[in-house]
Amino acid sequence: MQRPTLQNVRIRSTRDALQVFHGVATNRLPLITRRLDAEERRAISPGNVYVWEERGANTEPTGLGMERWTDGMGWGPSRVRDEFLFYHQKESDATDDLVNPVTPWAQMMRRSAARPPNRPFSSMDPRQLPEAERLIKQTYSVHVSLPADRARGIFRKWHLTAYFSQQKLDELNTIDNIRGIGDVPVPDGWFKSARAGKTRRDSRNHASNPQPSEGGSPYPSTSHSHTFAHQSSPSSHPRNQSSPHHMSTSPTPSDYSSTASSSSSGGLSIPSISPGKLVPLEYLQNTSGPRRDPTDEQLLRRFSS
Repeated sequence: MQRPTLQNVRIRSTRDALQVFHGVATNRLPLITRRLDAEERRAISPGNVYVWEERGANTEPTGLGMERWTDGMGWGPSRVRDEFLFYHQKESDATDDLVNPVTPWAQMMRRSAARPPNRPFSSMDPRQLPEAERLIKQTYSVHVSLPADRARGIFRKWHLTAYFSQQKLDELNTIDNIRGIGDVPVPDGWFKSARAGKTRRDSRNHASNPQPSEGGSPYPSTSHSHTFAHQSSPSSHPRNQSSPHHMSTSPTPSDYSSTASSSSSGGLSIPSISPGKLVPLEYLQNTSGPRRDPTDEQLLRRFSS
């Protein structure tokens, strides 16, 4: 039977988690090498901490490791806090128990919590487990780069899975009280949070693909972008209606927009121009630009004469 990596311990911070990972890396604490069997799942209780290695393409070809963690219990959606993921135990309906049966340990816990002193287990509703006694699963993942693995090109990913309940939390021990684990410094470069890279990727994706605002536009609500949008696609508005650009009394951000607005009163419509294309010559010839300085006008007449 596999024993948990730690028992009767709570993980308060990422520092605690790194201390546990370091204890496993130095063989002071055991690593879970396979999925929990039925007996080991029944032994899950508040304070149990498990460290296990994820099996991947670049991991050591020893046959150890797991693709995912399974404990046989139902959990609600994850919640992120300080790089940890938290899952609250879900109370299944009677029909859910037939499809996804919970472990006998979980059934026993919910029945013992819901049973009054003088009533048998069978007469109680299994969904009456108090919130304070429901398990909470806490997970944290790191990429591992041990000195002995670097020369061989071995990459590892370790996961920490801890269980606790609100009722038992204050009764659990802390890493600081475990000699050889909580009082040993963790070397730099051994462990790197697996969520750090994901957070950066999410930030880059959000920056390169901005989400539409409540108004439906994917661009910031600025006067410049608003004017640009109407210049790029004037055909989206009927010609007999004034666009918001023409109704605006604020100054335009460029000379091109003011020229286009003045020429529109003469019956010319602004052509639809794709990015990187030039304005048609016919449009430029028929557009009256702003008046030049009188001195420039005289010089141009001399060149044309």
